[in-house]
Formats: sequence, C-alpha cells, structure tokens
Amino acid sequence: MPRIPRSNTKSQFFHTMVQGIEKSFIFDNPANMKIYLNLISKNSKKFNVYILAYCIMYNHAHILIHVNSIDQMIKFFRCVNTAYAKYFNSQNNRVGYVFRNRYKSQEIFTIRQLFNTINYIHNNPIKANICSEAKNYEYSSYNEYFSNIKIINKDIISKYFMSNEIFKLE
Repeated sequence: MPRIPRSNTKSQFFHTMVQGIEKSFIFDNPANMKIYLNLISKNSKKFNVYILAYCIMYNHAHILIHVNSIDQMIKFFRCVNTAYAKYFNSQNNRVGYVFRNRYKSQEIFTIRQLFNTINYIHNNPIKANICSEAKNYEYSSYNEYFSNIKIINKDIISKYFMSNEIFKLE
C-alpha cells in the first residue's frame, strides 16, 4: 500500500511518533535515550523545527513540533531517524530496519488539541507504569517547562498559553 503524501497539510503543529520495529525496545537504556535526544536537539536547530514537547519511551517516542513547512519536518526526521538507526545497529551488531514505519504525524488544529497533546505526551510514562508523576521521568520535556534546558521552544508555547484565541492556531 503506498504512503499518503504529507504535502497537503494545513497545520504547522504536529504530534509525531516513532516506534521500534515489531514494537521492540530501541531506546532500551539511558545512553540510547540521550543519543536520540541529542539528535533531536541538534537537528531541530539545523532544520528550523521547534520542539514543543517530547517523551522518549523504551519502544517509541512522541515529539510535538512546530514547523513553517512540511519539508522541514521531513528532512528533520530523515536525518534524526537515519542517524539513530545507524548508531543503534552498530551498537547492537545488527543490520536492517530499526523503526516500524516512517514516523507518524498527526496535525494539531486547536489550542485545546495542543494542550491535550502536551499533557498526553508527558503522561505517557505514568500510563506505562514507569513512574507515578511526570516530573519523575527523565526522558520527557515535562521538567524543561520549569528549567533552563533548551530542547523545547518555550517562546512558541508561551505565545499560546497567553493567547486569548482558544479555537484556532495560526
């Protein structure tokens, strides 16, 4: 079945997800999670992709992004996921696919959807019974909202937290 092109998108906000092939643990230790976060951070700057929230779990990752064009998202994920797959395969003496499919992306159209997605992403470790509070999970952006770590883009988030417009994103 052919892939559906992403060229007809109407939003600049996307909830994106990647998952290990056969749902296998591809972020199976802290070093792997940190490598993936470093790739996200480095390439977000390179491709002008603004990270608004993220959570790296053992077999998948959620990343909420803002882009000015769909091409930025495509190039960003191609670079991040290819680099991580090469690293993971070399570390595990394996060949072949690491990710189940290309990344999934779900457009975000409203402020309510944006906030619900941030909440959903940050509560993923709680739902998986990894921790009891989002603040206790090290590989999510939850604590970045209260610190000076610079993976997420607080400027875009604060624009919408302070906005009176609750129904439509720009």
